[in-house]
Amino acid sequence: MKKIFLLATVLLCVTCAGCFQGNSTLVVTDDGKFFLRNKFIGVPLLAEQIESLKNNFAHNPNADISPVAENNMSGYEIRVQYPDVKSFAAEKIPLFTAHEGKCAGIRQRTGWFFDAYNFDLISTGEQNFSPSESAAVQSVLSQVTFDLTIELPYAAENHNADKVDASQRVLTWNLAASLLSGKDKHMRVEFKLWHRDKIFLTALVELLLIAATIFFTVKARAENFDGLGKDLTFKRNVFAGLAVALALISAYMLLTPVTFAP
Repeated sequence: MKKIFLLATVLLCVTCAGCFQGNSTLVVTDDGKFFLRNKFIGVPLLAEQIESLKNNFAHNPNADISPVAENNMSGYEIRVQYPDVKSFAAEKIPLFTAHEGKCAGIRQRTGWFFDAYNFDLISTGEQNFSPSESAAVQSVLSQVTFDLTIELPYAAENHNADKVDASQRVLTWNLAASLLSGKDKHMRVEFKLWHRDKIFLTALVELLLIAATIFFTVKARAENFDGLGKDLTFKRNVFAGLAVALALISAYMLLTPVTFAP
């Protein structure tokens, strides 16, 4: 059935200037919220298939679904907000889920200074075309658009996006070829969301420890009584040791590479 639909799309594109446009944009905020925007529009003969795409989100009471029209195409724009990655993953959107033996889906590792994310996604192609059908598919790729865009608050650590902006924060993959040719399209990106409040708190504690170390060092040098001077020196050493330990632990957490199982 899927193959028949795709071949019908090919025939439509041969006779129409554009027949289907789709894009899925995932916006990740620095506080860990996920905003998904989908837009599916096509010519009237594809209305049933576009309606089916819309129905994938109709069960979600938080989904904002609006009809849209452009030139000779119409369809829907769908916006959904998720408070965190767990609620987003629970939606089980095919493009963002794990597929056994193919991709791991969305993974997260939480930490004190940052949370690390690994998106290992796939756009699956299940149909096989004959050589003549494949030639027809290739001829209409320019008239079908279907993109996945991920917008991050910070630059990606690494990715395999087809297109990326200068800031390395907006990544785009072209899925039209996968949709029409039946070939799998792998999408990978790793990024971090930084905990600015915890970074500030750690830096503040480090500064207080350093200040205490300096204070007791000065007091110990100025003290004339041996007994009291030794007590101040001991306090200085304690705060100095805590400052060094905190600095080393922080450096370890910041610099140790985050790895995800294949």
